Amino acid sequence: MKKIFDGIGKTELIKMLKCFDATSRNFKSGETIMSYFGQNERMGIIISGEAEVIKYDIDGNKTILERLSDGGMFGRLFTYLSEDGEISVICTQSCDVVFIDRQSIIKRCENACEYHSIFISNLLDILSERSIQQSTRIDILSQRTLKRKLIAYFTMEAKKQGKRSFTLPFSLSSLADFLCVDRSAMLREMKNMREEGIIASHAKQIRLLKTE
Repeated sequence: MKKIFDGIGKTELIKMLKCFDATSRNFKSGETIMSYFGQNERMGIIISGEAEVIKYDIDGNKTILERLSDGGMFGRLFTYLSEDGEISVICTQSCDVVFIDRQSIIKRCENACEYHSIFISNLLDILSERSIQQSTRIDILSQRTLKRKLIAYFTMEAKKQGKRSFTLPFSLSSLADFLCVDRSAMLREMKNMREEGIIASHAKQIRLLKTE
């Protein structure tokens, strides 16, 4: 997957971040990196570490919208806004984050920097990739049964990791949050799927044996 700084050398990157008036900060696990309120127009880039984009509805139920790691990006430009809940980016593993204001990106660079153009080109490619990812997520969540949701997700993850045996990128509790399902019901369904010979699993290790 393309990253926002691809094609930009270290020296040029330093100049570009200065031109963008970028800021950086470290976050510890559990800290809120950003909440989507008001007119916050900053874009965040994960330089190192891991984070999750999380939505809490009015009843306090949690849904994981996205997991972010090195090179991951977040901000109003990269996710939908919700009228019935709060969306936040939460650090799950110590993060170094660079923040860039949206206006700094879209304004014309006085020096007509080549790396500014590369940055914009990378950004457009990333937005295209994110659109495909969101479509895949919608496809998974639109499955009519919990079993089909799990099969669709496991199939996607197997393709992403290039093998039928793979490691879940997060805990089973987080998987339930990602799929917007009850954890206990999900675990029961996974037990049924093991008995039916659809999957073999142990903790976060999954082997997809068949898709039906």
